This record gives sequence, C-alpha cells and structure tokens, in this order.
Amino acid sequence: MKKIIKFFLILLFFSLTLTLEVDAKSDDYVFLGGDSIGIKMKTGVYVVGKYQVQTSNGKKIPWKESNVELGDKIESINGIKIENNNQLQDYLKKCNSESVELFICRGEKNLTTKIDIIKNKNAEPSIGLYIRDQILGIGTLTFITNDNYFGSLGHAIYENQILLKNNGGSLYYSTVSSIKKAEPGIAGEKRASMENLAIGKILLNDVSGLYGKFMTNTQNKTKLAVAEQNEIKKGKAQIYTTISGKDIESYDIEITDVNLQNQKATKGIRYKVTDSDLIHETGGIIQGMSGSPIVQNGKIIGAVSHVTVENPIYGYGMHIEWMINEIVDLRN
Repeated sequence: MKKIIKFFLILLFFSLTLTLEVDAKSDDYVFLGGDSIGIKMKTGVYVVGKYQVQTSNGKKIPWKESNVELGDKIESINGIKIENNNQLQDYLKKCNSESVELFICRGEKNLTTKIDIIKNKNAEPSIGLYIRDQILGIGTLTFITNDNYFGSLGHAIYENQILLKNNGGSLYYSTVSSIKKAEPGIAGEKRASMENLAIGKILLNDVSGLYGKFMTNTQNKTKLAVAEQNEIKKGKAQIYTTISGKDIESYDIEITDVNLQNQKATKGIRYKVTDSDLIHETGGIIQGMSGSPIVQNGKIIGAVSHVTVENPIYGYGMHIEWMINEIVDLRN
C-alpha cells in the first residue's frame, strides 16, 4: 500500500510540474506595456536618395547610366558583402577603378548594375547615393510575455513603402520631452530621447509590429488576460500610453467598430478618443503612440496601429491575437 501511495504522489508531483511548466509559457496573460520606447534597428544598406556630386569641374551624376532605384538594397559591391554604410565608404576609398558593380535586391528580384565613382571637390570618392543602414524611432511597448518576449508598434517599419527586413536591433526606454499636437490634416508626434541602456533585442519586423526578447525585469508591471476577437465589444475601453516623461497613463476611448478577421491585418479595431485630457494634450492619436495597448473589461484586446489624419481623434488598432501569434512563431 505504501508503494502504491508513493507512486501516486510521484505521479501527482510530475503532473503538477508539467502543469507549472505549461502555465509559465502560457500567453493567456501578458504584462501590460504603455512605455515610451526608442528603436534602433539595423536594416541593411538601402538607397533612400540620389544626388549630383559637386566636383572641381562642376556637378556630375555617377548613377546616370546605372539601374539603381530608390528602395534598392545593396547586398554587395564588386562581390564584397556590404552590411552598413561605413563598409561601403571604406571600400570606395580603397578602390582604384572608375566604376564598381553593385549586387542589388529589389523586392523579390536580384540584379547587378555598374555605377561610376566620382571624386568630389574634396577628392573623396562618391557614387551619389544617399544610404540608410539603420532606423531610429520612437514608439510604444504593447506587452511582455511570461517568458520575456515583447510585442510593440502594431505595424511594421517601412522605408519608401518597402518593408525593411530586420538584421538586428535594440529596444530602449525613452523619455517624452514634448508633444507636437495633432490637428485635422496634420499628424502630431511625441518628441522623446532614448536612454543608452538597451532593454530588449529586436528579432522581427513584421507587418503587425516589432518583436523580440526583453532583457529587464517585469516585476512592477500589471498582468492582464488576453482577449479573443469575439470578446471585444463596441463601447468604452482604454489605451495606455506615455505623453510626458516616463509616466504611463490610461485614457478613455470608445470602440466604434470591430472587424473580426480570419487572417492577420492591422485595422481590426476602430475607435474614437473620448478622453478630454488626451485630446487637450495631443489632439488625439499621434506618432509615437503606435503600440499603445488597448484594454477593455480588464483584458488586453489590441494595440494602437493607425490614426485618421483628417480627424486624429479617430484611429485603428491591431487585434492582440495577431501579435501574440508572432511570439508563438518566434519561439519555434
């Protein structure tokens, strides 16, 4: 009898252990965000502009005969892989030829093209292209999971209407110093400064937001249940965001429409800002609020994703379901 009792006790302990391990990874509950965050993301080497090079003999156009377009990603130069603008400039300084061959990605297409190297009036080599190799921006943290994955923004980071593939990046806390108030037809924005210490590593830039691994504690954060789409109702809700310093505040909104979706899309929730304090301070939804969690009846239901610029008290939200799914995929 003692052996039988011991066996059942061991079995019960094993069952409880399994249950605890499953619960620890459950996404039924997440830690609420609302923090103002700074984003520093490597993007690869993208062409974001062209210019004429001023030489001692007047202006010249090194890209005139090339097949280079805005939004192109430069993968290599003369067969040498390029990951940032400094590498590109260093190669041009060491190159003795009058032109180089660029290997370029344009959407789903790959191509090669030649481009001239022109010495400017300071005798420095140039190919006449404005290059961007990272993104700096301000947004809002949406949630953190029990196992320290985070979701933010509620939309992707784009450049020239191209979804930039993420080659790595970091997340930082930021402090909001001032607000540019929104007006009908004019987008407002948070003005904030990033801290120096990274709090997260960005692993994914998706149409539904930025995702990655959080690297600091969540002990002071509120834990909320995650709502399914069919639980969201028209009526009162709140957004959590930061519009001054680091203080997270809740502001009243009214859900005016719920679009039940069977595939990932950004505009699943439509709402109107009803909080007089928020309207007075910001004019409604402004840039930098993207990712602000939306809460209804004690559950997180989505994240602020877009504003109606013509009337900034109206905005859209991403269903939280799609953002949680990205975390599940990251784990796998």
